[in-house]
Amino acid sequence: MKKIFAEHKIGLIKILLSILLLIEATVLAHFDESLMSLICNIVAYGIISHSIIFHALKALFKKGKIDEKLLMTVASLGAMIIGEFFEAVLVLALYTTGEIFEDVATDSSRRSLETLASIRPDKARLVEGTIVNASSVEVGTIIEVFSGERIPLDGDVVNSVGSVDTSVITGESLPIEVREGSEVLAGYLNCNTPLKIRVKRPLGASAAQRIVDIAENALERKTKSEKFISVFSKFYTPIVIILALLVAIIPPLFDNYSFMSWAYKAFSMLAVSCPCAIVISVPLSYFCGIAYASKKGALVKGSSVIDKLCKIKSIAFDKTGTLTKSTLHVTKIEPISGVDKTELLKYVCIAEQKSTHPIALAILSEASKLNIVIDDEGKNHSESVGFGIECDSKFGHIKAGNRAFVGAPEDAHGNILVSLNGRYIGSISLGDEVKANAKIAFEKLTKLGILNKIIISGDKESKVKAIARSTGAQEYYHSLDPEQKLEVLELLISNSKGMVAYCGDGINDTPSLARADVGIAMGALGSDSAIECSDVVIMDDDIEKVARVIKIAKRTKRIAVLNIIISLAIKASMLALTALGLVPMLGAVIADVGVLILAITLSLLAGK
Repeated sequence: MKKIFAEHKIGLIKILLSILLLIEATVLAHFDESLMSLICNIVAYGIISHSIIFHALKALFKKGKIDEKLLMTVASLGAMIIGEFFEAVLVLALYTTGEIFEDVATDSSRRSLETLASIRPDKARLVEGTIVNASSVEVGTIIEVFSGERIPLDGDVVNSVGSVDTSVITGESLPIEVREGSEVLAGYLNCNTPLKIRVKRPLGASAAQRIVDIAENALERKTKSEKFISVFSKFYTPIVIILALLVAIIPPLFDNYSFMSWAYKAFSMLAVSCPCAIVISVPLSYFCGIAYASKKGALVKGSSVIDKLCKIKSIAFDKTGTLTKSTLHVTKIEPISGVDKTELLKYVCIAEQKSTHPIALAILSEASKLNIVIDDEGKNHSESVGFGIECDSKFGHIKAGNRAFVGAPEDAHGNILVSLNGRYIGSISLGDEVKANAKIAFEKLTKLGILNKIIISGDKESKVKAIARSTGAQEYYHSLDPEQKLEVLELLISNSKGMVAYCGDGINDTPSLARADVGIAMGALGSDSAIECSDVVIMDDDIEKVARVIKIAKRTKRIAVLNIIISLAIKASMLALTALGLVPMLGAVIADVGVLILAITLSLLAGK
């Protein structure tokens, strides 16, 4: 409350002074002090009206714009001319109150986006202890972040295991573990051990800065609804003024020339016709929806995207990294007769232990889980890119790779085939595990009316088919390169009755993200292509957030449409009742302010 008063102190003081003077004028009039009463009314009007009149005239003469402030100026001046001082002042006091309420609501939503700008510290600590501006740190520099501090720049961890709170970036409530090689983003909070981080992006290209940029740019991309409101306001105000003039001039000619009575009705029409509720509430609804989505870990790049999300009927998903975990894991170990599974895995680990390839990391991780001790470092390691790796060990010469490299028989199957001293001894299969909540995410999409979920993957059929079955996808396509994925997407778009979204990891899916009606990039804040080509960025790998952001979009759209319907219906009713003289100016304005407050309240629900 103190903050609201501080930000709107002048407006609130104006309202209070004008109402106090209005009360005093009423009391003086009661005691036949008509001159003093008139002076109080004029001063009260001057206090509350001068800024409104100034902005109305400025908009009219500098921009040629007839806006709601001009309506209020003409209506209140007219009321003053015909002697309705009380209503003239109170009309503007209520209007100013509505403006303050609007500002408070808008500022509240804007702050929820602007807080993103503070998620990243402006200073960074170099490893020697020097504190410098984060903007001056070059790529490749190693910085240190202590426990309880926020990470100032994107980079890779170069020392021990630790944990970070990613909630302000991804919306994930639980801390995640990081270790050497893990990517961390600006804005993450270091939870425990000091972390040394090698900077990989300058401050301006950091994930945190991208979030801020997207949030700011989102407000500039208008929907059809917002464009309709702009056009509506442009023509609405002149039409209302003309109607009011007609009411003031024509009826008196047939009503004993009662110009004062009809002038009062005309000015009342102007007062009640202010389109504030519509003009304010629709953009505010979208603004609140975008802000709420960002809080939940999804960046929506503009209010126009909200409308598109509501029209999605089909979603095509990439498999790897989108529906599955991005890390590989061992799915099957198949040694030949006479060879133990532990022995087979151990031989491959000896060959792969110095490699940083994802396959090597998956195999070494499996050995660690099974507590297999690698007691031979091997020697003469040699890697043939795309074929395999080999080395000498105390057990003999080990080869691990594809069939041609190893010399395995035709009936051997698996991702990694293994030989010892030229003799094939077995295979290891790897896979990317489907995300635990992928099926739940698909079920949520179905409830939202998205009945067609398709998987488009470059992986082989058996794996894609298995994931399609486990998630409940209606169709799947396999063994596709990026160009073929795009061709499939084009086919889906041409056959779809609604909009088609594409959900990918934002790296090799750039063409499809750009072509889809709505591109949704998963956990891709570090990817330039994802930021540029997608319409929505899910800030972590949570596949359920696809359904969540669509749900937020649908609710936002419903609230915006409801605001338009309610505002127009009540506005039309009040105009008719005012023109017929059934509702006085003050009653009509109170109803109008009530509609404004109701519309703003409904708009704020889009951010809940």
